[in-house]
Amino acid sequence: MDATHPIWRTPAVRQAAAAGQFGALIRMTRTARQHTLVGLGRKVRYSASTLSRIETGQRKLTDVDELRLFANALGIPYHLFGLSSAPRPAADGAASPRPSPLAATVGETLREGGEEAMRRRQLLAGLVGVTGTALLGPAARAQASLQQRMGSVLPAAPTRVDKPVSVAVLRERLAAARATYQACRYHDLAATLPDVIAAAQASIADATGERHEHTAAVLADAYSLASDLCSRLHDDTLGWVTAERARSAAQLSGNTASIAEAARMTSIAMRRHGHHDTATTLLTTTALDLGADSGNPMPDLLATYGSLLCTASYTAAQNGDRHQAVELISEAETAAARLGHTRAPGNPFSAINVTIYQIGVHTALGDAGTALDHARTIDLRNIPTPERQARFCVDTARAWHRFGNTDKSLHALQVADRCAPEEVRRSSVRALLIILLDTPGPTPTGLRDFAARCGALA
Repeated sequence: MDATHPIWRTPAVRQAAAAGQFGALIRMTRTARQHTLVGLGRKVRYSASTLSRIETGQRKLTDVDELRLFANALGIPYHLFGLSSAPRPAADGAASPRPSPLAATVGETLREGGEEAMRRRQLLAGLVGVTGTALLGPAARAQASLQQRMGSVLPAAPTRVDKPVSVAVLRERLAAARATYQACRYHDLAATLPDVIAAAQASIADATGERHEHTAAVLADAYSLASDLCSRLHDDTLGWVTAERARSAAQLSGNTASIAEAARMTSIAMRRHGHHDTATTLLTTTALDLGADSGNPMPDLLATYGSLLCTASYTAAQNGDRHQAVELISEAETAAARLGHTRAPGNPFSAINVTIYQIGVHTALGDAGTALDHARTIDLRNIPTPERQARFCVDTARAWHRFGNTDKSLHALQVADRCAPEEVRRSSVRALLIILLDTPGPTPTGLRDFAARCGALA
């Protein structure tokens, strides 16, 4: 099986590579080569149980050297792992040593450098001084990996000393940070969001009574936004840490919307670590606890309920649970109909947002035709923010890819680029571009140039 073998062009292999499901890619290749877990384990010096966790997604592969180790052992083309080239040989001509398992981090980050790595380092440099060392709940399991990553890419962070400010000032700064996120200016947000968190931490220490609760709500929402940003920058470890910090602050605030958003971000971190069932349970339980499934709830409560259901549906779809995914997105659609044209401040939930989720849900379930039917009902001009516009375009591009139309997939990505350039330079989109380039048939005009501009080619 060389780089031209038909297996690399099968839909299952291409989809696994595009989604960054490297464990599934290894399992399919190992099975095709008729290797046992024990046999492959001898070649890469991993135990069969560790390999089983890798193949099922319980242990993520993120370290570049580790990915190359598996690529070499199984003959998997480098580009399917998102790698641009083979490693340089050692000075003495010896093969590169097997990386220590401690060098691997949890998540999907590939330390290949470049603009995305610079953004990530900037984000980490800012957040390391404000997240503290106390990790809560499931994130405690990621503590060693987090400390190692920060120690390897960051200098010692100075102690942040910020003066307390009023709740009004904190809300104003958080609103500005959200606007930056909605504009998909992730590099700018990584530079400013740590200051919002630091100011909120200084202010909560100085607050009492209702002011303490309101400040805690701002702090929780800032941490939730930080967790979302970490997911966009593919740092899933820090994403989980900040999500748990958001949950801790939200509980102090007693604010329903902040508690729900923190739970939603924690579920996303869980999902990206492979814990789909736990994530779906957290989302659905949190949604039901709101009591918005019946009666006449306030608009903000109903919007929060619908947002949780959308994320739960997508999580179930990624886990292959069709029945649950369809039921959850149908309930979210009902919630949007109940909400009507009312909008809850700070919550993007609406009928059009549900439809965007339906594109992703049905694509994940392998029903690209239904996904595209939903996409055709949306007018891009009716989507209010660049972030939502880009999400719609990228999800539609994935659906067209699954449907077998590379030209329309490229067109959707080009529209996303016009809406939000930073969004199409994320590693998941670059992986999709590599898959489009590798798709049999004529290469669409402009695809190679576009992929190069997005950093998908060396």
